[in-house]
Amino acid sequence: MIVIGGGVIGLSAAMRLAQAGAAVAVLERGETGRESSWAGAGIIDAGSLARNDALARLRRTSVARYPDFIADVQRLSGLDVQFHVCGSLDLITDANQMNSARREAAVAERAGVTGALALLEGEALRTAAPYLARDVGAALRDARTAQVRNPRLMQALRVAAERLGADVRTDCEVTDLCVEGGRVSGVRCAAGRLSAPHVVLAAGAWSSGVGQHVAAFVDVRPVRGQIVLLQAPAPPFASVLMHGKRYLVPRCDGLVLIGSTEEPEAGFDKAATAAGVSSLLSAGLRFVPGLASAQVVQAWGGLRPGSRDGRPYLGIVEALPGLIVATGHFRGGVTLAPVTADVVAQLVQRGSSESDLEAFRPGRATDRHVEHADTGDERPAADKLPA
Repeated sequence: MIVIGGGVIGLSAAMRLAQAGAAVAVLERGETGRESSWAGAGIIDAGSLARNDALARLRRTSVARYPDFIADVQRLSGLDVQFHVCGSLDLITDANQMNSARREAAVAERAGVTGALALLEGEALRTAAPYLARDVGAALRDARTAQVRNPRLMQALRVAAERLGADVRTDCEVTDLCVEGGRVSGVRCAAGRLSAPHVVLAAGAWSSGVGQHVAAFVDVRPVRGQIVLLQAPAPPFASVLMHGKRYLVPRCDGLVLIGSTEEPEAGFDKAATAAGVSSLLSAGLRFVPGLASAQVVQAWGGLRPGSRDGRPYLGIVEALPGLIVATGHFRGGVTLAPVTADVVAQLVQRGSSESDLEAFRPGRATDRHVEHADTGDERPAADKLPA
């Protein structure tokens, strides 16, 4: 079994496959977990209760599996990834957002999801979040939102996979798939030709460029996302704050992450820019004025793997038996890692999955680009990022 890509999706799949007794080799073009999986904020967001499309269902399934997933990772690795349920506040600044928040709260009430969602207005919001700017008049509180220190998660996933017997190879770029008799039989990489009965493509933003066969079935493009890291004297708030594509994530040690931009025009350039950093700082101070005295520690950019329709590619490539695709998770890689890993293991073991994968089928027609505000995960260029 070969897994192409050593990010959160590739390593999670490798761990699950190794747990099932498979011999697994993970081939990573650089260092494991140092691209999209490292660069984001580690938000685990259950998303909208009002949505019932395939991606929303997959997301809810993954979030429900997260506690068991983290328990396995920490038990196998012996490392603490600082997973905890912190809740979130989705800040409301216009009528459309208010209408959406009311729909979410009503759906939660009808579904009997006691305490999951609550609409806070006026003094109720002031009491719950006195640090917010006075002109933020309402917010939707979601008690389900969690966070994880994604750099630590990446380290723990690699240790867990290796302790289960996975062979993790870095600086080992895959240049092409080996296809014999219409079936994928292995890969060509920096180490030469490697054979395997199954190949899992989880190469993130680089997935479409893995050899001559893949682009016909997987259209993944890099979307740069920038983040700024602040150090406050003390933790300024406890819950994740969200507003559209922007978020503020508090760590227990006073660090605050402010993200994130969406820049498909940047291509494979991961540089943080003055314009990007300025926009993020403006958003952070707009909602939490008290952060004006916080120290700017670092800024970075990461490349999210985006698809044209906003959905990941997940499933068997029917035209190339032996190839399983798990990529294009955009801003949801960390959130979707548990369910994606389970799906990959099921596809390898029995050729099918308990999840409905039609909406994520490799090779599907994608003739439009859909922007969405799913929060997620990526990686900074520096090894020593303290977040």
